[in-house]
Amino acid sequence: MTTRLPRLDFRDAQSRVAILRTEAVRTSAHFGWESLYFEHREAERFETVEHVIPDHYLMVKLNSGSKADRMIDGVMRTEHQRRGSAVYLPSGCAHRVRYESPLGRLHLMTLAPSLVETVAAEMGIARVDIAPRFANEEDRFVLELAEAIDTELAAGNPHGKLFAETFARTLAAHIVTRYRDCRPKPTKAPAMNAARLRSLDRFIEANIAMPISLADLAKQAGLSEYYFCRCFKLATGMSPYQYVLNKRMGHASACLRRDDMSIQEIAFASGFGDPVQFSKHFRRAHGLTPTAYRARLPKQQCTSAAAYD
Repeated sequence: MTTRLPRLDFRDAQSRVAILRTEAVRTSAHFGWESLYFEHREAERFETVEHVIPDHYLMVKLNSGSKADRMIDGVMRTEHQRRGSAVYLPSGCAHRVRYESPLGRLHLMTLAPSLVETVAAEMGIARVDIAPRFANEEDRFVLELAEAIDTELAAGNPHGKLFAETFARTLAAHIVTRYRDCRPKPTKAPAMNAARLRSLDRFIEANIAMPISLADLAKQAGLSEYYFCRCFKLATGMSPYQYVLNKRMGHASACLRRDDMSIQEIAFASGFGDPVQFSKHFRRAHGLTPTAYRARLPKQQCTSAAAYD
């Protein structure tokens, strides 16, 4: 039901080139670092398609005078970058960027989510709730650490993997302490309250035969896609995809109890463009094919219909 954004896995050369289009000047890819990935990049014009980075991401600029339009979770801002300007993206954020002036030079790093969670737990922080940051302010600490890592790489990583692990934990601690939202949570009604859920239910039911994207649901709720996913799962215990799929299954079950629709017609009416895929999803949900499900219904509920299994 949703359009999946391409994943940018910096540890995979194919993924890097597919999204960033060019290779970096220096990377840690050949040194076997596990918790930390690092690269030094230089370029003129630079632009990416929208993508998702599975790790936590940090970028810090080395030169001034770069202007970029960056979108994070559907929010677009123009950045006037200077030396030390830093971007932070938590794991799973939707992201794209376009430089209106030469990109110049930068360092970027990614950290495994498991490492950030481990370090947070060791610091006595039970829940890591970190918002993304645009490059609107300097982070001198990240700049200095990135410069030290780049010097190590340029020298051929003489201190081995221990160097990377030490710096990865330091960066993780910095993310947790600097970028974590420590403000008290407001006492206003939750973002995904009962009224919003009822509105979403009406929207899904009215469009059950049509493709329904994550963007459609987030727009209906008046939230960014990233925040909507978080709030929705907290409120319902399931992902938006699973929730809509359950709705489709409920609608299909109701149609099967009628005797005037074929299995193929029910598949299309429930939002499945392919009756074979509908049958697979239905079997997974109910343990029976649609035809077998219909056959078990009392005869007064359902007489006969054309089947497609």
